[in-house]
Amino acid sequence: MLDVAVSRAELSAAIAAAGGASYRLSPLGVACTYPVFKGEADGMPPVFVKVGTEDEWRRTANLLRDVGACGLFPRLLSDSRIDYHGLAVFVMEWKESSVVFPEDMNERQADSLADACVRLSEALRSARDFAPVAGSPLAPEALYGDLALYVRRHTVAGRLLKELVSVPEELRTFGPRPLATVHGDFHAKNFGFAGDEFACVFDFDKLTQGLACGDLANALVERFSCLGLSSSARRRLGAVARRIVARTPWPREDFAVSCNIARLQFAARRIRKHPGSAWVALDVLRRDRKIREFLSVL
Repeated sequence: MLDVAVSRAELSAAIAAAGGASYRLSPLGVACTYPVFKGEADGMPPVFVKVGTEDEWRRTANLLRDVGACGLFPRLLSDSRIDYHGLAVFVMEWKESSVVFPEDMNERQADSLADACVRLSEALRSARDFAPVAGSPLAPEALYGDLALYVRRHTVAGRLLKELVSVPEELRTFGPRPLATVHGDFHAKNFGFAGDEFACVFDFDKLTQGLACGDLANALVERFSCLGLSSSARRRLGAVARRIVARTPWPREDFAVSCNIARLQFAARRIRKHPGSAWVALDVLRRDRKIREFLSVL
């Protein structure tokens, strides 16, 4: 991680030297591998600035060029790579928006999210240079393999996860279904609203392949896995989720597969962080129970 307090002036100078403005950079409170900023300059519209690897910049540049016309993504304002100590600097259009969690959405926001997910899937058809699922640690087979390995190593704790390891193969693999390019990390903190309208999608580092409904399924499952929601919030979340799913054109069977793969992803993410802990199974179980409640009414 770069030292944000020290790097801002130097980073701003690197952007200005590449033909941009001399921005005042304000750190954003988002947990990212590298710092992210809002950049402001007198008489100029604000920008979003992120530091990343060469490969991330190339992929993002290609993506935004391919799908820019759809209006869901910020524009990349610098066509050439800006160097910062061997890393690449992203300077993107600032999209003013607010985070709205699904359980807090009104009907217009829910409908706008559903419509945006369909537009996002259509736009990503033209995206190139994405990481394929095969061989990826996020591939369904890899997720299930990590879970099964954990259960074998921790036989007692593993009994708590019997519902997860018992998911039928036809619900945890893509099978013969056609795959599409998907965002790969689509959740409420990676997209924003302007009032009642869906405004923008953020963070494109995990572009991959999945079912067309996979991004929406991931966003809903992520919220249902949260333990801090009240009973009334969960009821609202369930109602919003059903409304959103009903508005999309994708088969319910595809949603069932994508939701179960998202279940495995959330479980594997925690297990990968604590592979030697028997206690992590309890946390996974508690979250998975909430997800199963959602699946039962979807």
